[in-house]
Amino acid sequence: MKYKLTVIGHVGSVNLYQADGKPTVLNIDLATNLRVGDQESTVWTHAKVWYERALKLAPHVKKGALLLIEGRPEVKGFARKDGSIGADLVLHASEVVFLSAKNATKEGDEPAEN
Repeated sequence: MKYKLTVIGHVGSVNLYQADGKPTVLNIDLATNLRVGDQESTVWTHAKVWYERALKLAPHVKKGALLLIEGRPEVKGFARKDGSIGADLVLHASEVVFLSAKNATKEGDEPAEN
């Protein structure tokens, strides 16, 4: 069974990781604000873009940019400092679309300059 998840959010942080003998990965933390009635919360998604795609996108992804990222989801559990259990949503990106007006484009295209 194939499945994918689409997330739209603002870039909170972006980090290109390259190490000898290891795959290149662009880590993008996306913030999505949710509102239910009077309650508002922020959900963070940790997106990973791999290999050549990571190198192409890295110069264009900036903090605050609005992105649509689609890919294969993975949930990773972790232990917090207080001993409670938490979970991270990781999205292995297959598509990245820039939605910010300044650089609205699909992955692989050069961002539009306004």
